[in-house]
Amino acid sequence: MGGWAAAASQMSTAGGLSGDTIVETQFLKVFKSILDVRESLDASIRDIKGVLNPGRDGHGDQVDFLIYAARRAALSNAQLLQDLWVLYELGQKRNGYFVELGACDGSTLSNTLLLEEVFGWQGAVAEPARIWHDKLRAKRTCFITDRCVYTEDGAKLPFNETPEAEFSTLDALSYADLHAGRRRSGVRYDVETVTLRSFLRSADAPRQIDYVSIDTEGSEYDILKDFDFSEYDIRLLTVEHNYTDRRNDICDLMQRNGYRRKFEAFSMFDGWYVKG
Repeated sequence: MGGWAAAASQMSTAGGLSGDTIVETQFLKVFKSILDVRESLDASIRDIKGVLNPGRDGHGDQVDFLIYAARRAALSNAQLLQDLWVLYELGQKRNGYFVELGACDGSTLSNTLLLEEVFGWQGAVAEPARIWHDKLRAKRTCFITDRCVYTEDGAKLPFNETPEAEFSTLDALSYADLHAGRRRSGVRYDVETVTLRSFLRSADAPRQIDYVSIDTEGSEYDILKDFDFSEYDIRLLTVEHNYTDRRNDICDLMQRNGYRRKFEAFSMFDGWYVKG
């Protein structure tokens, strides 16, 4: 195994200090940093395995997911690697179907872009904030609506598009979570609402839906509480709770409908749910 200093020195000696050599030396440094990241991840995984008692069960799934995610972290667009969790749970399924409520621009912090672009999934996304619409439609090929998924069809409700647009929400929910300070100023306008059931019907969604992501800045429980889970076979859901009082309500609702929570420590301000 050769040393990195020797490799850099060899490049310098062989090519002098030409512009190409300087660029190639920078490439080498970047490549080394990539390998360093891999080594650090490997070390972290070894540490986790070392902590576990080989005679006890209960942690293997977490370790397996950490290894899976560490190897593929660079592929993820999602804030908490939700897309990788979906692929892990479903055995890297191809040609699945997703639903994402709160799609933003379709790329930044997207829980479903990887599924669509790399794994050939189809799906439907909803995003009421006007600031995202042009980029969303330019980026994604799935079904898109600019209606606001909520508790009823056809209502016109005030919406707060905030300066940091990913925190935009229905105006009535602007101060309902830990991001209230980010929503004190914003552009207000009315949006049309649609229920989750009607949204799925308008998208011609199949009965079996592999993954639903709900990140709507405070309305998550309201969206789900009257949804008839018997109409659709949804395998996985990630539902943001942001540590509000709705956190337990969401968890109880999901359990009543046959779901169990996975990886609570990893999901943090989200809840990750598996059917069965």
